[in-house]
Amino acid sequence: MKRFLCRLSFLLLLFVGVHLLLVLAIPADRNQYLNAFNRKLQLLADTPSPRIVFIGGSNTAFGIDSRMVEDSLGLHVVNYGLHGGIGLHFPLTEALPCLRAGDIVVLQAEYANFFEETCNAETMPKLMVATRWRGATRLTAAEWKAVITGMPMLALSHLKRLLLYPFRKSLDTPVPKDHFDYTACGFNAYGDEVSHLRFPGSYAPSSYKETRPVREEFIGWLRSVLHDMEQRGIKLVMLPPACVDSYFKGHYRNAIAHALQAIGYPYAAPPQSMTLPDSLAFDSGYHLNSQGVEKNTKKMIEILTSDW
Repeated sequence: MKRFLCRLSFLLLLFVGVHLLLVLAIPADRNQYLNAFNRKLQLLADTPSPRIVFIGGSNTAFGIDSRMVEDSLGLHVVNYGLHGGIGLHFPLTEALPCLRAGDIVVLQAEYANFFEETCNAETMPKLMVATRWRGATRLTAAEWKAVITGMPMLALSHLKRLLLYPFRKSLDTPVPKDHFDYTACGFNAYGDEVSHLRFPGSYAPSSYKETRPVREEFIGWLRSVLHDMEQRGIKLVMLPPACVDSYFKGHYRNAIAHALQAIGYPYAAPPQSMTLPDSLAFDSGYHLNSQGVEKNTKKMIEILTSDW
């Protein structure tokens, strides 16, 4: 029995060691999509006030023409949206020190955040490596779980990059030329994802129907964060995420608006008013094509103007 336990311990240590070696010894992919988080934080630090900061997941990254907003409202704009798979806790926690009194924060949380922990094993380890483990000490238990369980998958992706090096002559994801791919180089100077606008979309509606209750833990945490922002002189505008009709019907529940109303931070516009036809989707219900981006941006400018 003792010999068996020793062998098992050795195999476990070997397993962990190989994965750590693949993750830590191989240089990070500089063009990996989540690497854009570093640039977005830099934009928050460098962009002068007065400014509008859009915060959300990929619905925000793929859905706004920030230059149109800037030209229409006369304020600097930062698009801080990136990926729903990193959740809302980590990006908001990292953004708070960079936000200033007088900033206008437009928060567009994807609907899934209200029903589940959206940080997942595919994205969180990549984000930690991309940011060189920035904020690791502030991760929640759910975020750490996602990081740890996703390490084998990340190690395999690093191994794949290493094996492709002789052909690519680089450890970085290639810049897409004839098809869309999620890369850090796809963002413009404002933080908008714009590379997808030159490719045709491929959205396929799903039959999913959300039935879960709103998470009280998430609502309580969100209230404390938003209250802290207001205390620091930051103006808040709560907006539903832009999405297309079929996605909205499957993922939105009236309980979300009721919960936000109850904590004193209601939506500034009815969720139904932020929906667009399915024909304006790119590759998901949250990602808009060029026509969708234009329509959504005009709607947001109209809401922001009336809100003032």
